Amino acid sequence: MLNRQELAYQISKLSSLLFPDLKNQSVLAESKWAEISADPSFVDKVLASRSSFLIPGWSGNLTDTFAVNNDLQKYSVLAVDGSQIYPDRNIPGAGCFLLNLGGCCLEYGKKDNGKTSSKVNFFSEPQVFLPENIVPENGSFSFSPDLVDLKREELELKKLFEVGKAQNFDLCFVDGSLIFWHLEGKHPEVKEHFLKSYLFYLNKFYENNILVAGYISFPKSKELVNLIKLGLCRFTAADCIACNSNYDNFPCKAVDSLIDSSVVRMFLEPFERTTIFWSKSKIVENYPDELKPCFFYLNVDSEIVRIELPAWIAQDSEKLDLICKIAIDQSLKGSGYPVCLAESHEQAVVKGPDREFFHHLIYKIGIEQKRRFFVSQKSLKKRGIGI
Repeated sequence: MLNRQELAYQISKLSSLLFPDLKNQSVLAESKWAEISADPSFVDKVLASRSSFLIPGWSGNLTDTFAVNNDLQKYSVLAVDGSQIYPDRNIPGAGCFLLNLGGCCLEYGKKDNGKTSSKVNFFSEPQVFLPENIVPENGSFSFSPDLVDLKREELELKKLFEVGKAQNFDLCFVDGSLIFWHLEGKHPEVKEHFLKSYLFYLNKFYENNILVAGYISFPKSKELVNLIKLGLCRFTAADCIACNSNYDNFPCKAVDSLIDSSVVRMFLEPFERTTIFWSKSKIVENYPDELKPCFFYLNVDSEIVRIELPAWIAQDSEKLDLICKIAIDQSLKGSGYPVCLAESHEQAVVKGPDREFFHHLIYKIGIEQKRRFFVSQKSLKKRGIGI
């Protein structure tokens, strides 16, 4: 049982760290951002740097902004999300796992009388797997629960493309990033297996000219902050290894607590987007040129969001503008968060009673097959503790 009194004491001790005063960092960041944006030689400094932090590329000027007119009267949007029940070693027969895909299809239009009409379609699609279903034959890696998450992401992209193509949606939204950072630390064979699959489906969107974009609410990215850190660097060309070897204090750390949205909020008005940036993450080296992830920040009024999209879309101003308009309209309709993403999550999420039903079915089949199985005492205790 949670000791609430002790918890309150612990949180009060950390209050200054939980809610730090970032005013000084913000003032410094705003000043330095204006300086590097106005400095034509800053691009050369970025190219010459040997920094240990991730630096993006960009087009135009760092402070360029583009107004988005929310004048859409007719469009369609699709979102797919996923949820899972991991294998549970405390439950007999539950070496299998569940992946549940949920989707939301929305169509908006104008009737002849000028009134707005809309259509909505939800779907939920459960799939049960055994560990051997996602471990290749003769593979050099074994099953682990994190493979369930990787498989779920693969199925989300697959379903998003299949439904998007079949029903000709204007935009297919991913809840999250198109930069598959999480594969970097995986076993090389795991990384190769899933990256190949992810890029296969992203390429299908490209081949069929279907717009796909990732929507990231409250992004924690620091790539723009890292540009400010380069501007604060004591070296003409940043060299983090040399700096750490010769100094004990580091000017770049003066903005360490900020995130990109803190910077963007300084100059981006509601219903405006930034210029296009592109990621230089190591994983991106494996993407073909047309699929390399680009991103921009968009002020949807309620917050600053990050939109990620493949290069082939980012290079087309009309496609780019349509994505911005749909993102803003969906966010306004959803009181701050896109309706399609919120509803696809509701269709996908596996709640407590659903989890119990899943395990109940496994027990039921075991009994029907007259299997003798043992239940973990830990599992029993979690279901009810006697006094």
